[in-house]
Amino acid sequence: MLKKNRILNNLFSLLIILFSLSCALNAQVNQEPLGQYSIAPGEVRWIEFPVNTDDAKLICRGSEVKYVKKNKKGYAFIIESYFSDLSSFQCNVTENEKIIKKIGFSVIDKPYKAEKLKVDPKKIKLASEDEMRVAKEQIVLNKIYNSSIPDFLFTESFGQPMDSLITSVYGTKRVYNKQKKGQHLGIDFRAAIGDKVPAANAGKIVFSGDLFYTGWTVIIDHGLDIFTVYGHLSKTLVSDGDIVKKGDLIGLSGNTGRTSGPHLHWGTKIQGQYIDGQVLIEESKKYFK
Repeated sequence: MLKKNRILNNLFSLLIILFSLSCALNAQVNQEPLGQYSIAPGEVRWIEFPVNTDDAKLICRGSEVKYVKKNKKGYAFIIESYFSDLSSFQCNVTENEKIIKKIGFSVIDKPYKAEKLKVDPKKIKLASEDEMRVAKEQIVLNKIYNSSIPDFLFTESFGQPMDSLITSVYGTKRVYNKQKKGQHLGIDFRAAIGDKVPAANAGKIVFSGDLFYTGWTVIIDHGLDIFTVYGHLSKTLVSDGDIVKKGDLIGLSGNTGRTSGPHLHWGTKIQGQYIDGQVLIEESKKYFK
């Protein structure tokens, strides 16, 4: 009888040990990063992660990031500001306020080119009325960029708005008229006045009008805080509220706004930051064919 009790006690102890090991392993798995990503200032990364509940959240740097949920998976674009301090960061997937997955990002430095431009002095040293105009336009733009549709409006990868030579890449440091410094947070395509400009992807037209810096401009909301901007147009061919497909004609290239000659300025804004549109094109191909 004593021997039988000893065996039962040993089996019970063994079960407790195995149960403890199982809990420890599960806890370790849940705390491990889902995948280690590298990202540079001005870039974007496409990520996928498991989602079990409808109240799951994606938190990056203390802020909630919008994502799309399909078939118990979450999909999102994660960006790094051009003005990054190069600090590594982590995104957490939480359910019921508990962290179920950690997604780590290391930020690597990226050198950007520099160029000098000569433009209309009135576009550099602004008159008081121009300063007022720019301030009013910024209020309108802020409202637009804070009102994105909470779902993807596209089912294809992004494409370039023009099949022409890129004359100025994203991130180029600029000096205007040998005095004012800035950054070119978009991509310039060679274009003559009147060349056709198509939409880089499907979405909703949220602005079609004249702006001080980018002249005649079209802005498309692609959903989930993703916008593309088409500037310096000679003419816009769409209206606010229009729904467009990838490749639809939205305007004609021109020389309006602050320019040094005719071209198309293409900007890409995600989660409030201008990022490199070429990187968005490549990252979007990872899921959207």
